[in-house]
Amino acid sequence: MRKYCFRSIFKNPPTKSFRFPYLIICTTIVLFVGILLTSTVITARADELIMKNGDRLQGKVKSLSAGKLVFETSYAGNITINWDQVDRLTAKGPLEVFLSDKTVLKGSVAVKKDGTLVFEPESGAPAQPITVADIKTISQPEPPPSWKFDARVSTGLSIESGNTNNKKFNIEGKLGLTKYPNRLTLYGEANLEEANDKETANNSLLTLDYNRFLSKKWYLFANSQYQRDRFQDLTLLGALSAGAGYQIWQSQKKNLSLKVGPSYVTERYSKPMANFGGKDERNYAAGFWAIDFDMWFFNRFMQFFHHDDGFLSFEDTDVWRLRTRTGVRIPLVSKLFTSLQYNYDWVNSPADGKTNYDSALLFKLGWEY
Repeated sequence: MRKYCFRSIFKNPPTKSFRFPYLIICTTIVLFVGILLTSTVITARADELIMKNGDRLQGKVKSLSAGKLVFETSYAGNITINWDQVDRLTAKGPLEVFLSDKTVLKGSVAVKKDGTLVFEPESGAPAQPITVADIKTISQPEPPPSWKFDARVSTGLSIESGNTNNKKFNIEGKLGLTKYPNRLTLYGEANLEEANDKETANNSLLTLDYNRFLSKKWYLFANSQYQRDRFQDLTLLGALSAGAGYQIWQSQKKNLSLKVGPSYVTERYSKPMANFGGKDERNYAAGFWAIDFDMWFFNRFMQFFHHDDGFLSFEDTDVWRLRTRTGVRIPLVSKLFTSLQYNYDWVNSPADGKTNYDSALLFKLGWEY
């Protein structure tokens, strides 16, 4: 149409004074025809409802439950209709149809001349004819799940100069990807401290945790950890763990999960240790556990959180370690928050000359998505 209009302009050009209005007329015709064709296609694809009193409606089936059909029209929005007043229904789908005998069908509905309905599944042979009375509920199929992304990063920094020259820096980050039945969490942290130009803390941690849900509560997990701490003479702690987990709570208000399973741990140190038989490395099979908990209080004014995980050697019960992170987060503005966190790490069999524990109280500012 548009091609014909503009071709006619060049074959039989109108006068210069009429050329611009002529273009407007052609463009209007093209737009009108396009809208008409689009409307025809939409109408052809619309669901059709025929009532027992002869009324005919076109639109889209939204749902059917408790004997009420919700039918969306372009001129009156959603209309609620008593299902027993429906004579025939043509729904292009895809729809999920639940029959009285608990059969679940997914596809479209076609009307035969005798008034029976034939359900046409998305794949496979057509189902047996059914009647309006056979249908108990109808619903739009849920969209396929998509990956959900969440992230959090927080950092603390303090610098003191003058008679005291101290610097402290810590950073923590978490990245989560979820698409049922899969959940993937990457977590990392690092701490650096100097006092009078002398380093007093230098450690980092990185964990990767994968969960595969078998049901709404139970899941299998695989976990890997990497850790280093210069002031424990620890150049590497590597661990691979796997086992079963249980999701006790999971909501925007509170979450609680437990996991336990076997693990294999490698510890490497900067020098040979008398505590380890004169070796600078030890490897052992161990049991692994982890607890994750968070909960909002006072109408989302404050969130309490706690995490702990640890390893217990199967070969020597004196060899075990525990890591805990406990604190509160208080939202500020624009996804910013402030937090107060207490870290406590225990190593029951440390390197030569080292104490069993490290602790830190951290005040941080963070952002989450």
